Amino acid sequence: MNETTQDISPTPRLTGITVLAAEDDEINQIVLDDVLSYEGARVEIVGNGRTAVERITTAAPDAFQLVLMDIQMPEMDGYEAARRIHAHAPALPIIGQTANSGADELARCRASGMAAQISKPIDPEALVTLIRRHTVERSAGTIDWQALEARFPGKADFIRRLLGVFIQSQTPTVATLRATAACGDIGAIAPIAHPLKSSSGNIMANALMALALRTEQASRQSLPEALTLAEELATALEATLAEVSRHLEA
Repeated sequence: MNETTQDISPTPRLTGITVLAAEDDEINQIVLDDVLSYEGARVEIVGNGRTAVERITTAAPDAFQLVLMDIQMPEMDGYEAARRIHAHAPALPIIGQTANSGADELARCRASGMAAQISKPIDPEALVTLIRRHTVERSAGTIDWQALEARFPGKADFIRRLLGVFIQSQTPTVATLRATAACGDIGAIAPIAHPLKSSSGNIMANALMALALRTEQASRQSLPEALTLAEELATALEATLAEVSRHLEA
């Protein structure tokens, strides 16, 4: 698809990101192209899941930073396409686009290897935020190490102990969040997100703390988006745990 003729946003938030969008509906293609190009992203659109798989498997490893995957498409649906892409490039985030946002749909998206899902019709702001969360913010690192050392000056051993306790206490939370989201229990999410918010703040994992707060608030307000946020929180926590482990092993 040709790039949009609309000027790039004065403060583009997706500069440097190349997105592969699998979408068969022409109107949806136009909307995605316009929204993402306006925010500075490069967009390549294909019309079905099979073509998306072929594009990823034949492209250079760093050709795309994210895949947008429609669920209902001809030739190969989004679930099967996501499974094949995830098997080929497990670190490449895939965001499902679906008209159904219930717990069953979320579980199917997750099982196919998708990192998150977004409901149709697409909300531009929500889409940009979600893409940034799985690309820009993830690649920037999850912990402010300089701030952590400044918070506990001269206490390297204490910091290592703190990080060790974080790993021990929060590793089970990843599976707990995903299981709770999968069963659709919105109210049960807040008691899980609340202590994570505090723990992540103590180790200066500021993005994780902010996401935990949003998730907790959505749960307490009984908002359906709490289920999606819980999935995203589990993925962010997983990345933070990996970063802490690498730091302790260095």
